[in-house]
Amino acid sequence: MYTQCRGCGEVFVIEVDHLTHARGHVRCNLCGTVFDGLETLSAEKPHEDEDLLLHDFDNAPPLLTQAYHSMLVADTVEEELEEPMIPGFAEASTEETPFASQSAEQQPSDSSRWMWRGLAVAMLAVFFWQAQMAVASGQIKLPENSYTDELCQWISCQQPGEAVDLSAISLVSRNIRPHPGRDHSLIISASIINSNEDSLAFPALEIKLSDLDGQIVAMRRFLAEEYVPGDVLRAGFVSNTLIPVNLEILSPGDDAVAFEIGFVQP
Repeated sequence: MYTQCRGCGEVFVIEVDHLTHARGHVRCNLCGTVFDGLETLSAEKPHEDEDLLLHDFDNAPPLLTQAYHSMLVADTVEEELEEPMIPGFAEASTEETPFASQSAEQQPSDSSRWMWRGLAVAMLAVFFWQAQMAVASGQIKLPENSYTDELCQWISCQQPGEAVDLSAISLVSRNIRPHPGRDHSLIISASIINSNEDSLAFPALEIKLSDLDGQIVAMRRFLAEEYVPGDVLRAGFVSNTLIPVNLEILSPGDDAVAFEIGFVQP
């Protein structure tokens, strides 16, 4: 197709697709004029020194008679009518087949179902194992009743510790001083002894710091694992044996002028 620039009169060759995408507007690469290429659009090449004629747009627009979407619908209906149909089975084949194929695709395989079941069983087993370990270590306290006793016959429950004969334990020496390597810290040194040959359990130490009026300003309790070495703890609190104790605590301030060491049940 050919069109002519309205500014410089140059004739150009143009593709119809390019002209359609630009809605008929083009730009001349010689003078830069933007013009309507449809005004001089022609399928015939002009002769030399001959201009393309301007089209007359005052004529009545052409009448459109062939609808594109209607033609597509008509073609689809004709293709469906041309398909062979079996009497008595046409409705079943057109309605039931898509649902059957869809359900077959959505059904999971046997291997995937067994895999999910196995994972669920494994998670339940891990959960019950963690719960049993928490009960055995004492992190979960069970209520004291007959059902708890029956449950502890099947699983491991925390057993109550051996009672300590506090009357047989004596404090031989004690001392408190500032920590030499840490600011605002104290070191408490003590030694204890057990006179009961039948009781090997260590007590819990209760440290109390008080002011001049005897009011407690700080208190800390230490279990045997915190102040007794591991080898001594495994051997037990042997009678008539002096056990040294060294404790490090944070200083509560200048108000603490007195301290007390007591023995309590762990």
